[in-house]
Amino acid sequence: MNNSISFRGVYKMTAPRVDQVKDEKEKAALSDCITNSVMMSVNMSVAEPRINEKERAMYFKIDDKNDKVFEEGFQNILKECNSKFNMDLANKVYMQKVSDAEYNNAEKLG
Repeated sequence: MNNSISFRGVYKMTAPRVDQVKDEKEKAALSDCITNSVMMSVNMSVAEPRINEKERAMYFKIDDKNDKVFEEGFQNILKECNSKFNMDLANKVYMQKVSDAEYNNAEKLG
């Protein structure tokens, strides 16, 4: 049995506010992508997700052993939405690793 401490990667998902998007096709694509990404992220998160409304960002702590699966899952969601809606959302919805300090400075949900 492995009792080693597992480190957590902090991910920041940045996305536009869907309610401010004018184009209906883009709005649908973003809704699909963001919803699926948030659901996957919340399910894989080892701590309460946090939010920074001003930056339009959500933060998730993912166990390091799941980083690869998490990153691949996000890429698959992005690829599926791009294909389904014939759009490129990579410059609108993205994940990046950030520090614990940035996570800690974000607001708790709820």
